[in-house]
Amino acid sequence: MPLPRRQPRLNLSKFLGTVLAGWMAVIGLMAQTAPPLTPPPANGAEKKIFEEWSILVLDGKRCGYESTVTTEIDTPSGPEYCTLDQQEFVVKRMTTNLKMTSSSKITEDAKGGVLSFEQITEGTGSHIESSGHREGDELVVSSRGQTARYPVPRLAALGPEAIRRLSATIPLKPGQPFSFPTFESDYPQGVVWEKGAIVGSEMRRVRGVDRHVWKISSSTSLMPGMKESSWIDDKNGDVESILHIPGIGALDEIVADRAECMKQPEGAEIFAGSLIRPQHAIPSPNRQSQAFYRITTRDSKSPLTLWNQGEQRVISSKPGAIEIVVTAPEIRADDVTWQLPHADTPELHPYLQASAYLEVNSPEIQALAKQAVGNEKNPVIAAHRIEHFVRVYITKKDLDIGFASAQETARSREGDCTEHAVLCAALGRAAGLPTRCVIGFGYIPPGVDEPTITNKVDRDTGVFGFHMWAEAWVGPDKWVAMDAALGSFDVGHIAILKTALEEVNPLVDIDMPVLQLMENLQIDILKTVPKKGAVGPSDID
Repeated sequence: MPLPRRQPRLNLSKFLGTVLAGWMAVIGLMAQTAPPLTPPPANGAEKKIFEEWSILVLDGKRCGYESTVTTEIDTPSGPEYCTLDQQEFVVKRMTTNLKMTSSSKITEDAKGGVLSFEQITEGTGSHIESSGHREGDELVVSSRGQTARYPVPRLAALGPEAIRRLSATIPLKPGQPFSFPTFESDYPQGVVWEKGAIVGSEMRRVRGVDRHVWKISSSTSLMPGMKESSWIDDKNGDVESILHIPGIGALDEIVADRAECMKQPEGAEIFAGSLIRPQHAIPSPNRQSQAFYRITTRDSKSPLTLWNQGEQRVISSKPGAIEIVVTAPEIRADDVTWQLPHADTPELHPYLQASAYLEVNSPEIQALAKQAVGNEKNPVIAAHRIEHFVRVYITKKDLDIGFASAQETARSREGDCTEHAVLCAALGRAAGLPTRCVIGFGYIPPGVDEPTITNKVDRDTGVFGFHMWAEAWVGPDKWVAMDAALGSFDVGHIAILKTALEEVNPLVDIDMPVLQLMENLQIDILKTVPKKGAVGPSDID
């Protein structure tokens, strides 16, 4: 009797979390390998109850593999289940290979309550480890020296072995719905709901062989709006799963044996469509006081969500289209009424605290903050000093790093826009200046080569690329931008979201809103308004 399948949706959240972190920063070569997590050693009281290997194929090109092994462990309190999931995949940016690895180990009790987990991700420019264990109705999660407690009752989010067994009980009949509360190690702060239905039976050609299979359609709350199609055989065994990832392509996961999965991947191009070319250039962006944009997507049914506060305002919005105006803020040093350091008040605590990616209390960050700010007490001047300091301090400006922490960047002095942003944010907090990070689009004018967004700029219109910068709070509703990667803030910056980066693992929360804007996006420049006294071309109608 074959073992039942593990779940209707194959495990793609780790693939997305790792790829999107790099995609957002338009990264380059990454070739580290994560040290593997291993199941508990066999001692006679443990047995392997499930093993599955799958080939990962992106847009028709083999890019890696995923394996899942579940072990049953006898304990005095009853059986426990340890599920080890490992992924390795290679994709390309232009002619450069990206190698990414991820390993997670989840231990659960007989009812599916998650007891502990470990996760290692490597290949996004930094080594990321996280782990957690249960204390009553809370999960205590640690990463990079930071700890957070999340209220997740024991059976609120079920482990992979429980989901595997529950999914095997779904009747194979057309229209049969299902819904499971699942636990994901890269999103331990909440429940990820798996929902879907059995579509029906059909003949499908899988790796050159015609097979009678059952089709399943499903989606998860972690990736809203993304539908996955899966196929299983008559004995509940996984066969294939396909997920269309906006801006990346169709990811196909096909069950195979281990030897087949170990074959060398060729990798698929995932960054070619990451740059957005407007219909014409923005003339001298730093000389404009305002820019008006219309942003549209091919999906005319889904609303577009952008930042709507402060320097960026939404003028109009409808499904598939949004119009905004970006204003270059003019905040002077004498506009503020307080001096550094700011008190750690409840309202500003998220913007002053240390976090997994902002190691504010480390000796390196403290020393660099002192170098950058000196004895300056004015927060506006301090913000500008930090921006200039980081731009000069990061001497190797390239796309070889994906999302390193502030301390890692302080040591390497290398990176793209994300490294510039997190280092600015950390140095600000170390100096008592509240900060946050902004994820959005940055504009590079024609003829400018800027490696922190792209090294290939359109010579006629310029390009928008996914970008990250930092902001410093200097007063109620007043934030000073710090874009050390591009040198300064101008009207060519369009914000998607702003975050204090306070989560132990903030990448999923960052990536999901970006994901909604990754495919078939068009940015039209409607109009620009020059600053008073600016010289040169400006207004566009």
